[in-house]
Amino acid sequence: MIVEPLVLHHDRKTSLPGLREALSTLPESPPAISFAEYATLPDTERCLYDEARDDYLRLTLRVPTPEQDLSTRILAKHIISNPRRKNSRRGLMVSAPMFHGKTELALLLARSVEQGHAKKFPDYANDGEVPVVWVEVTHHATGKALLGQIVRFLAPTVTVPTQITTDNLRRRAVELLHVHRTKLLVIDEAHNLGGSEPSSVIKALQNESSATVVLVGINLVSGKAFGSGEGLQVTMRCDLVELRTVDIKSDEGLALWRRWVAIFDRNLPLCEHRPGMLTRNSTVLHAAANGRLSVLAMIVERLFASILDDSDRTNEAVTRERLFAVLDGLRQTTRVRHRVQLDDLVEAA
Repeated sequence: MIVEPLVLHHDRKTSLPGLREALSTLPESPPAISFAEYATLPDTERCLYDEARDDYLRLTLRVPTPEQDLSTRILAKHIISNPRRKNSRRGLMVSAPMFHGKTELALLLARSVEQGHAKKFPDYANDGEVPVVWVEVTHHATGKALLGQIVRFLAPTVTVPTQITTDNLRRRAVELLHVHRTKLLVIDEAHNLGGSEPSSVIKALQNESSATVVLVGINLVSGKAFGSGEGLQVTMRCDLVELRTVDIKSDEGLALWRRWVAIFDRNLPLCEHRPGMLTRNSTVLHAAANGRLSVLAMIVERLFASILDDSDRTNEAVTRERLFAVLDGLRQTTRVRHRVQLDDLVEAA
């Protein structure tokens, strides 16, 4: 069995090579083998197989959400209509509390735009086209700093004069977005923007560039940047998608949560994995994750890692004991608090 190792060259997605690597790195699940076959692999091959399984789980395995579908539809319409508008172009806000998967959703949107552009223009990269730009702002970031990030993303070798005015920097950023045919500008951690100046810069970008702006952050509409004053001008130009915890008291919420758990359960890349343990305990997992998809994904990743880290294991079955050990560790090592006990877990049928 030959498993090619995944090689990553970039640590951050706030550069063009790094973003394209993040958008294109979707490794397939390695071939399924029995635990007996796994045990006979040479150490080097076994390590490569484990790395490939881990890469698939962390980078590729995802579950569909209603917010993904909604955001994709909104974004597709804006990308078509915004170039034909001459003012007040529409944007998108992805807002949620911490640990709700905002950035993951933004990456999925960015990937869909990049892949859609690539289908229409196969030589886009060689032609210097950059359909997606990704910037990430830090605490109390200014509008000028935001513009500087856009310029550095699109022209990393260009030296920006320290005394350049915000207006001149904005003109450079807008021109670069136009020259590189940028369709989507993602501003991650947008809640860190402070005061009226950043919102006025974003408003100007929406006026002067046909690129659709997607703002991603914590509770954006109630924060300082976009919840009052001039920031409301940006908010009113954006469609809002809020990520919420799943309430399983409703039939719709229960069905959605069970579907998520079942997808993870079916696709766990463990030797001789028999789905059922996670699915039967979906309500317990909801209590442990407090209805948050990102925490559910963390639980699954930690469960998988805990099994692979056990060098003395004789199988890779998901058991009550293994699952509870992960849930117990979660409340010990993170700020996630839950009251799940071992007796709350049931065996798979």
